[in-house]
Amino acid sequence: MEDYKIRSIVKTVSWRVLATLATMLIVFAFTGEAKLSIGIGLVEAFSKMILYYFHERLWLRISWGKLKHPLADLVLNKELSPEDKEIIRQRLKDLGYM
Repeated sequence: MEDYKIRSIVKTVSWRVLATLATMLIVFAFTGEAKLSIGIGLVEAFSKMILYYFHERLWLRISWGKLKHPLADLVLNKELSPEDKEIIRQRLKDLGYM
C-alpha cells in the first residue's frame, strides 16, 4: 500500500519542526547565541526536509518489511469463478468484514 505524496510532505514538515527546535536548543545551549541558533535551525530545517521527503518516497518503493494485502495473490479475470468468490468471501470473513 502506498501513501499519497501529500502525506509524506505533511510528515516531513511536522517532524522537521520538532527536530529543528531541538537543534536550535542544542546550538543555543553550546553557544548562548540566539541568532546563530536560529540561522543554523533554518538552514538545517530546509535541507533536511528535502532529504527526508526523497528518503520517504524511496522507502515506499521498497517492499521489505511491508505487510502484504490478503488478496494480493488472487488473480482476477473479467468473470470470477465460484472458487475465487469463495476465496474472497473467506478472506473477508477472516479479516472481520463479514
